[in-house]
Amino acid sequence: MNITNLADKEASTLGKSDTVIVMGGANDICKIEANIDLKDLGKFINSRQNTNIMTVTAPHRHDLQETSCLNKEIEVFSRKLHKMVKTADNVKITQANLSMNDFTLHGLHLNISGKEKMAELIKHKKKTNGKKRRNPHHS
Repeated sequence: MNITNLADKEASTLGKSDTVIVMGGANDICKIEANIDLKDLGKFINSRQNTNIMTVTAPHRHDLQETSCLNKEIEVFSRKLHKMVKTADNVKITQANLSMNDFTLHGLHLNISGKEKMAELIKHKKKTNGKKRRNPHHS
C-alpha cells in the first residue's frame, strides 16, 4: 500500500489552512515504480483540492555515480513531477537541493545536518507559501 493511500483518511479532515507534505526517497525509484507513484500522487492531489500539498523531489543517490541509471531515473521522476503539478494551484514543490555533505558516509541516508537543511527548505517554502516566481519577461 502506498503512503498516499495510508494518509487518505487523515488528509480527509484537512482544509485550506493545512498543508500535507509528501516526501519520498530514492530507494523505490525505478521506471515502473516511479510511474505508479506519480499516478497515485496525482490521484491524491486531485482528491485534495481543499488542502495545500507540498511535494519534495527525491534527492540524488550519493552512493552511486552521478551518471548511474538510478540517478538518471530520479531526474526523470523530478521532471514528471514538475509537469504533473504545474497547473495545480494547491501544490508546491520543494527541490531537495542537497550535497554529498548532507548524507551519511555511505551516501544514501541524510545525516543530522542534511535533515536540518531539508527541514529549513520545507519551512522556507511553507513560509513563502511556495509562491511561484513570475517570469519578468511574460505578463
